[in-house]
Amino acid sequence: MTVSGANETDIEDLIDAIGSHSVADPELEITVLQDLLRTIWALLSERQRTDLVQSEEAQGILNPDANEEEPDGD
Repeated sequence: MTVSGANETDIEDLIDAIGSHSVADPELEITVLQDLLRTIWALLSERQRTDLVQSEEAQGILNPDANEEEPDGD
């Protein structure tokens, strides 16, 4: 869904802008990205939040050990 002219490349533009403003300080980039994520979270509906947390990408971050393969014993 496009709102107010926003499109899929807008998020990449935001990420690029954050990176270019915080090149000298990677910790600043992390802080700005965390703030942006919190803002996005606040704008999401409960269903959208659930979908995000249940996404493969989020689960890979939340449960990194779950994606590791078990040794097969060979």
